[in-house]
Order: sequence, then structure tokens, then C-alpha cells
Amino acid sequence: MKNKKGFVALVIVLFVSGTLLALSFSSSIETALFFDQALRKEYRAMNYYYAQDCLDQAILALAHDYFFEPTFPVIISDYHCSILSIEKNGDTRTIFTVGHFMNAKVYRQATVRLHAHNLEIVSTN
Repeated sequence: MKNKKGFVALVIVLFVSGTLLALSFSSSIETALFFDQALRKEYRAMNYYYAQDCLDQAILALAHDYFFEPTFPVIISDYHCSILSIEKNGDTRTIFTVGHFMNAKVYRQATVRLHAHNLEIVSTN
């Protein structure tokens, strides 16, 4: 009878220990996923401004050269962004850019209107 009581106690201890281990493991996974999501959101916020930097560079290039129309994406590695394309529609240009730091891509676009001696930013998204 004494051996059965020890065996039952051992089984209960192993069951409780296994349950607590499973709970702590799932809690640690949940915490890691939370921090991963927070980091991802931070990268997306950074890429929003990196894509804006490329918009500024493209607008500056258009201000210097009204015929600036890259045929392939222009990668600006210092700003972690790329000028994807510039679409021409009469006297307006639509600029498409992407911020791509840590592969959390954020796309932005702007529409500018070209005048004789200056350009006007119509909209940005």
C-alpha cells in the first residue's frame, strides 16, 4: 500500500509540473509574438518616413530635371527606400516609392504638377 501512495504522488507531481511547464511555454510564445508585432509596427512607421524621403528625392530630381523618368527602380540605400516609378500624365507626374527597411515595406505616392519655372505638390498618400 505504501508503494501505491508514492506512485500516485509522483504522478500528481509530474502532471502538475507538466501543466505548469505548458502554461509557461505558451505564455513565453505569446510574449515573443507581442514583441515581434511591436517591432514590426516600429519598422512600418520607420518605412513610412523612409518612403517619404524617397518622395522628397524624386521631387527634388524633378525640380532640377523635368524629364526625370527612371525606367527601373532607383534604390537609395542610405534612406532604405526606392523610387519605383514616375508616371507622366500631361503636366502632372505621379511618383511611386517604397520604404523597405527590414522587409516591412510601406508604399507611398505623390502627385506633382509641373509649371514653367517650378512645381507644385498636389497630393501625397
